[in-house]
Amino acid sequence: MRVLPIVSVLVACAFVAPAAAEDPPIESLLRAQVFNKVFEGFDFYRVTIESDIVKSDGTREVTAEASGKFDEHTRRLKALFQLDGRTVVSGQVLEEEGLPSCSSAAQHHASDL
Repeated sequence: MRVLPIVSVLVACAFVAPAAAEDPPIESLLRAQVFNKVFEGFDFYRVTIESDIVKSDGTREVTAEASGKFDEHTRRLKALFQLDGRTVVSGQVLEEEGLPSCSSAAQHHASDL
């Protein structure tokens, strides 16, 4: 199953805080903390925020879809994230299709779960 390595990357990247002092847009935050690692080596990728719900405790629940192209192949990943301020605290892959990430980082983080 490919879900375990992807979730591992999401969890491993969850504790990386962005450098900007101001609150970045959610798309930029997810790129910096998650998707740049997942789509490493791809020619390009795009991120679309499908929903952004602020919970009563101040955390956010964000559903995002990212899709990218590598050579003639594509990859699409839809995930649900829990954010606390500017930090991704957890993530869950909802849908995935296409190529795995080109980096071996996903394999290294698989044991972190």
